[in-house]
Amino acid sequence: MDLLGDLGATDQLTSARLENAVLTAKVRELSVKVKELMIENQSLLVEVELYRKEAALPNFSSMALGGVSNDGMDVDDGTTDDFVQSGNGLYPTDPAVTLQGLHENNANPLCCALNHNDSILATGGANGTLTLCQWGGALAPTPTAAATVVQQAVTVTCPGPVICVAFAGGADTPIVAAGCMDGSIVLVGFGSGIGGVGLQATVLTPTIELKCTKYIKGLAWSPTAPILAAASADGTVVVLQVDVASSSNNNNNTVDVKVLRKLFLGGAAPESICFAGSNNLVCYTRDTPYLSFFDLANDFQQTKINLNAANATGGFEEHVSFAVMDMAVSPNGKHLALATDTSRNIIIDAVTGKQLRNLYGHTNDSFSNPKIGWSSNGQYVFGNTQEGGALVVWDVASAEITTRLEGHKNPIRSLWSSPTSDTVVTTSFDKQTIVWLTK
Repeated sequence: MDLLGDLGATDQLTSARLENAVLTAKVRELSVKVKELMIENQSLLVEVELYRKEAALPNFSSMALGGVSNDGMDVDDGTTDDFVQSGNGLYPTDPAVTLQGLHENNANPLCCALNHNDSILATGGANGTLTLCQWGGALAPTPTAAATVVQQAVTVTCPGPVICVAFAGGADTPIVAAGCMDGSIVLVGFGSGIGGVGLQATVLTPTIELKCTKYIKGLAWSPTAPILAAASADGTVVVLQVDVASSSNNNNNTVDVKVLRKLFLGGAAPESICFAGSNNLVCYTRDTPYLSFFDLANDFQQTKINLNAANATGGFEEHVSFAVMDMAVSPNGKHLALATDTSRNIIIDAVTGKQLRNLYGHTNDSFSNPKIGWSSNGQYVFGNTQEGGALVVWDVASAEITTRLEGHKNPIRSLWSSPTSDTVVTTSFDKQTIVWLTK
């Protein structure tokens, strides 16, 4: 028996434990300092924004439009403020449905969306699957209702993890698009199952290859036409026309797809896209201080709207202190909500670009997944925060947080809000999907 050897090993183990304890304490100390620096950084960003507004000088374009007076202050441009009165208190607050295990092996759901009448839920999984389910069945007063919905869900295998999903608008366009990590765009037709019971889904074969060189960052359908826009990390936005009738007039599930336009936005990759109305495609590209509006009805004519407050000059016009990671058009189509990576959400006029409100009180930095959506009455905005799993709700008029809705255990990964009903869907890193309804 080697007593000295055992004592030496014991000493080494004790020393390692003491060293580990010291390192653990140091990590905690550094974590506190990092958090303090993040808070200080956000405060400085707010101060910079205030200084920018104070330093704003009128430029020719804004003076010509009558938006800035000689003293640099905003003047009445003849438009009305839709956010004079506080909200009426009607918005989803109840985590009515919680679905666990929609994707095989309990893979993380990465994105979510509802169809035109909010009856069918689509989620994209980290395991490379797209799942469709009739979530309303989970409202049945039985303890197994949610599990039954998950069991009856239909699953489609995709070429890679599904990181964005979007339904085409209207009952006459029963197609959902999935954007994948490998750059693929998958089109899936869906409908009632045999005898009108349940769902069935079929992968459609497009007449052209739908594949970008890098992963898909965002998808958006025109609300009134079968036109799909897809933004890729390769720096392009491709706009496609999908002939829905062609998929139903043949037996091989082929769908006619043609490229209307491929947009090369230059520099960094597009971060977010959406449609503001039927013909205006809105894009934001990282490291730029503006939104690009493309008029599909006018040969994709581009209009740039500067995101800097008052379009300040004096060196600030091209300055950009944030990236727009997600955007959503208001139910009435008049406003855009922008989620940035600097713990700041912005409400702007969808036509003039005028900043109407800045929403603070949450935390989202460049390592987070900022998401945003509107209540169906257009009086509230929903967003996520990287600190905790709360769904944050702002009253747009007051620009104040009204509540933090608790339901998820980990930060929210994706958020979808209905423009027509009081329904919000969230997916989280806790592997759950929650449907929020009014009480």
